[in-house]
Amino acid sequence: MHTLRVILAILCFSLWVQETSAEFDATQLQTSIQKTIDAVKPAVVAIRGSRSRFSGVIVSPDGHVLSAGHAVNPGTRYQVILPDGRRFSARGKGSNPQADCALVQITSKVEDLPFVQIGDSSDLVTNQPCIGISFPGGQGTSEQPAVRFGRIVRGSRRGRMLQSTALMEPGDSGGALFDLDGRVIGIHSRIGRSMTQNFEVPINVYKSYWTELNDERSFTREARLTLGIQGREREDSQGITIEKVVEDSVADQSGLKDNDIITEINGTKTPTLTELREILANAAKKRLDKLTLAVKRQDEDLSLDADFSKALPPPKVELPTYEKTDFKEPKPIRQLANLPREFSDLESKLDDACIEISSQFGSKSAVETLKITGTRIKDTAFILSKNSMVGENPSANYNGKKRSLEVLQRDTVNDLVLLEAPQTNDQGIELTPSNDDPPAGIFLIAPATDGAGQVSIVSANTFRSRKEMSRGFLGVVPATFGKQEGAVLNEVRPDGAAKKAGLKVGDVVTKMNDTEIKTQTVMREFLAKVAPRVTIVAIVQGDVEALEKGITLGAFPSQSRHAADLMDKSGRRDGFSEVLLHDADLQPEKCGGPIFDLSGNFLGMNIARNSRVRSYALPIDVLKAFVDSHDSQDTDASDSTTSESKPSPPSK
Repeated sequence: MHTLRVILAILCFSLWVQETSAEFDATQLQTSIQKTIDAVKPAVVAIRGSRSRFSGVIVSPDGHVLSAGHAVNPGTRYQVILPDGRRFSARGKGSNPQADCALVQITSKVEDLPFVQIGDSSDLVTNQPCIGISFPGGQGTSEQPAVRFGRIVRGSRRGRMLQSTALMEPGDSGGALFDLDGRVIGIHSRIGRSMTQNFEVPINVYKSYWTELNDERSFTREARLTLGIQGREREDSQGITIEKVVEDSVADQSGLKDNDIITEINGTKTPTLTELREILANAAKKRLDKLTLAVKRQDEDLSLDADFSKALPPPKVELPTYEKTDFKEPKPIRQLANLPREFSDLESKLDDACIEISSQFGSKSAVETLKITGTRIKDTAFILSKNSMVGENPSANYNGKKRSLEVLQRDTVNDLVLLEAPQTNDQGIELTPSNDDPPAGIFLIAPATDGAGQVSIVSANTFRSRKEMSRGFLGVVPATFGKQEGAVLNEVRPDGAAKKAGLKVGDVVTKMNDTEIKTQTVMREFLAKVAPRVTIVAIVQGDVEALEKGITLGAFPSQSRHAADLMDKSGRRDGFSEVLLHDADLQPEKCGGPIFDLSGNFLGMNIARNSRVRSYALPIDVLKAFVDSHDSQDTDASDSTTSESKPSPPSK
């Protein structure tokens, strides 16, 4: 028998090795991801309340919408917005904040609602692929859902949350996690600080609480009958002794008193509290509203009727039914644990398009050297990169030698800089105009000058990024000085640019660049227009004399202590004319590098890490227009009588 077990174990292990060692087919996986997105995205919805905004997913033609328990208030009116633009009235139903599950019911009469199937979270396996889709709102995703790809990190056994690498951030609550069969396996709940800590409410929690979720109330456990007593088990196992009767409870209304002994309920003995609870739970399932209690009161045996008619749980509600489909057993894809390694051959062919650029920021007394990635344009000497991260004296290594780069043109709108190298790039990207936006779900490869680069997927259609947080941070609290004679610094933060430049409390700023600073309002208005990493010149009246200070502004810090904000983001991270959204864990210093599809086609250049899950790339057309504008200026200059052939970079 032991030998048979060993043989079976070896056979199972052999099959597992064959399965997990199978060749990884990225193209096939990409096709599966896109098909799943196309099938399920119509049922993912945005939910709006008077003071709230979150996500959900429709799981029945009757308009049952699953969402997060911390977002839904029972009885509250909501508006449900579909990706096709349709809007319907809805109402909050059951909500369990403890398990973080909730249901919203569409109340509008709709006959063609898209919906998806409820899956099974009990058989999920580590490294199984999954797709998160939600409406986080803001920055291009208010009217279209955002898609993220990942793998299961931890299943939901023993009542735990699902954990995946499909990234989430504030606003994603209530969004859906799907398997590649298009079934909902979890609902977005919360995140941790690590990028792998994305926690989902397992879909089986919704299945177990389905009746309670359809009742318009808040609850913490499955509905059941309760007597309303505090009791203890007798040592002789002859019943439950009542220590206290709760006022106005079923026990109180039935005539039970302290020190009574409950020996039977409906003819079934109650020797333990566990058995008493089981009897009441079974009565709840059968919807019995009258129970007979056998009670011993001192030397008297009593029979009391307990009326539960007002405390009955809601009628059982059946789960949605779906067309019968044979689903395959969930399979892990072990290669998902390190996707960049699977694309290493392709990445090594593409990384010659990248180059590392060094430049200096700050004044002579406090020079800071920063490094940023650049994108080389093939058969030219041009390099594209992120303007706000390229300062004075830019340089790069060519054949092991440090060579200076010339700044040809800066675009503050799209945060682009065009540099010229001392030699033509024999490798790099070609700025061929694109015809269509890359669709959601395709893989993107971001090569690196060192290492394996990064892999992500396109999350949404391209959109215009509004300027919201991209302003320079001085780190002071100003007040108007005298009779509009400047702005006095009442506070200088230790983490701010002013402190690094040597400013202190009591200094009075009278000028910034060409702007006369007469009041604190003028100072604030000036700073709101200046991007991070820009160096300004300030005239500061100190204790003895006025000084000229070069101050390189920092990035505006987040005021939130949410886990999603405890990470590095780009200083200039919004306010672009058009961006491509993807879900890479992009480091700010890796911006400026190119992105490619699985066929090695150039699709754009990474420009900003906006948030925990929003990485932005500028599409080809934006980059081409910028480079073409320089070429046209060169042509105009050569045709004119002036000697200037290259535009001077704007003052910083």
